[in-house]
Amino acid sequence: MTIYRSIKVTKAISKSRLPDIDYALNPYIGCEHSCIYCYSPDFTSDREVAYNWGLIVVAKENIANILEEEVKKLKKGIVGVSTITDPYQPVEAKMELTRKCLKILVKYGFKISIQTKSTLVLRDSDIVNSELFDIGVTITTMRDDVAYLLEPNAPPPESRVKILEYYSRRGIETWLFLGPIIPKVNDSVEQLEEVVKVAAEVGSYIIYDKLNIKPTSLSIMKRKWPFKIELKEVVRLSQTREYYEKIVNIMSMLSRKYKVKCVPSFKYKFSKSITEFLK
Repeated sequence: MTIYRSIKVTKAISKSRLPDIDYALNPYIGCEHSCIYCYSPDFTSDREVAYNWGLIVVAKENIANILEEEVKKLKKGIVGVSTITDPYQPVEAKMELTRKCLKILVKYGFKISIQTKSTLVLRDSDIVNSELFDIGVTITTMRDDVAYLLEPNAPPPESRVKILEYYSRRGIETWLFLGPIIPKVNDSVEQLEEVVKVAAEVGSYIIYDKLNIKPTSLSIMKRKWPFKIELKEVVRLSQTREYYEKIVNIMSMLSRKYKVKCVPSFKYKFSKSITEFLK
């Protein structure tokens, strides 16, 4: 059962360290989707929320008011909604913090890049327009059984596809985030092809990523790991250049086959935080 809390904040928007995004906006701390691979806990300031990822969600109840004051002074740019939480997790249906923030960003002419797993984003179709928005949806696999183990409280893959279908038909730029690609879990050619085929059918491009390991996220994975393959082996494989190049080659082949743009999220980089774990 999720514990909900509310706080008042003094800052709403921050500079982003992600490529192609100028600012980050996170209306909530924590995420109910409880994805076992998520590395957001390592970038979450509330350590109680971080260590109990998926069990505690904190709403920034005054974020819209603070945001309106901040954007008046900011240079226009692209705002990522959101970068360390899902802006459309279940609590948003009641709180509508994301919706309020989107209205403000649109009012002041900021471009908005949404990333979510939730069909609740369809609620805000009256705000979304092709001039200011792009919509990204995370799909790690099209197989419900695998998705449930990876993302126990997130909507099933097919429902996420409907988001891409809907917004693509309305002329909104859409993209599918295929990540993380995890060794021996969702990295088979068959599983990757199923996702690329979906992107081709709905007219979305793909951004894909490997498993990113950080200390807190690793401790969560060790507690929750549901697969038969040993986690240590999965982590070891995921951090090798050979594995990364193998995935890039597969995705390049599928990109050509289905005529879908597939780009890696980041270049290969070994995670120093797991050195001890691999010994």
